[in-house]
Amino acid sequence: MTEHMRDWSLAIDFGMYCTSAAASQSTGAEEDPAPTILPLGTGYGGLLPSLVCLDDNGRLLTGEAALEAAPHRPERAERAAKRALVEQEQVLLGGGAVATADLAAAVLTRALEQARARHGGTSPGRTVLTHPAHWAPQQLARLGAAAAAAEIPRPEFLPEPVAVARHHMAGRGLPDAAHLAEPSEGGHIAVYDLGGAFKVSVLAWDGRRFTVVRTGGDHDLGGDDLDECLRGLLAERVLDRDPGPWQDLWEDTSPDAVRQRVAVRRTLVAARETLSGSTSVDVRVPGYPEPFLVRGHEFRTAAEPVIERTYDLLAETVRQAGREPGDLHAVIIAGGAGRTPRVSDLIAERTGRLPLLARDPKAAVVLGALAQPPSDRRGRRATADEPRSDGLDTGRPSKSAIRYFDESGNPFSDV
Repeated sequence: MTEHMRDWSLAIDFGMYCTSAAASQSTGAEEDPAPTILPLGTGYGGLLPSLVCLDDNGRLLTGEAALEAAPHRPERAERAAKRALVEQEQVLLGGGAVATADLAAAVLTRALEQARARHGGTSPGRTVLTHPAHWAPQQLARLGAAAAAAEIPRPEFLPEPVAVARHHMAGRGLPDAAHLAEPSEGGHIAVYDLGGAFKVSVLAWDGRRFTVVRTGGDHDLGGDDLDECLRGLLAERVLDRDPGPWQDLWEDTSPDAVRQRVAVRRTLVAARETLSGSTSVDVRVPGYPEPFLVRGHEFRTAAEPVIERTYDLLAETVRQAGREPGDLHAVIIAGGAGRTPRVSDLIAERTGRLPLLARDPKAAVVLGALAQPPSDRRGRRATADEPRSDGLDTGRPSKSAIRYFDESGNPFSDV
């Protein structure tokens, strides 16, 4: 590999419903420039949908092509490729079996292609793939197989909550209120991640690095549940007008109706995010000439049971780690739905301290994956000679082709 191909690094956060990427440039200075988000498409706020669709020629489509094809061939579409990767080795698409590692590989390939296009066609000298902290070796192995199929050389795997903690400790581009001050040795923090699925991780600080000591959450709970709260409010509103178009929207199985439902769900996400900083939002629904007004206090009331449940899971996980929520050094909020104002308020009420929240909590994982680890800032620089895993056989890469990182973000040699 020529030297000009080694001067940038790439991180990919393969998400439940959307995938994001970030890049950082190596300048040779004592501290490189802060990593930046890489747009992976024109829609979804620059994110790449983690949707894969099998076309009639057996190709796996991603991005806009998949979004266009899926409503016409729903039996050939997998809308949550990451969930499929976690739960099984194969899925049925169009009556045939497709390896879930191949679905993930299609998304990773698209992200890598977009990133390379923004760097003059060169390949990154280093690629970091993030993953949930609770993943078992077999799930990491599937992600490793996907990385190999996507021709990502020597990827590093990093637990998502460790990446979040690094992002907030580095503090680059964050407001002072979101900066994580170094905990005392033996101190604990919690990462509250409300995205496609709700995850909680408790991390311990040993003076040099973070280690995940407990994970929890609920994979059937996530930002979708908050969107459903909004949908419920709209369902009440239509009764005052004409319920017919609303019923047609959710019951019709035609491709046009499927496309409209997808568009409405995107509208609900945008409305929820708008309510994070506004007292009301107008929501347009197909079949109704006038938008529906939803007020912030109505949404907060509807969402309260969901948010209460997430806090209960946070507290439960912290106690399982041998701590009380009020004893934590900090709680960090990650995930797009974490911007819902009641989340911060409830955590502050119950713990007695304001949680840390970035302007874009969805980006905390992928930016943190490229943040300089705290131990590096103390003079230790990771090198290519550190131990690599011989314990995970993905079936495709050769021995030592992939760098596996433990729960504290350090390379290990055994799983």
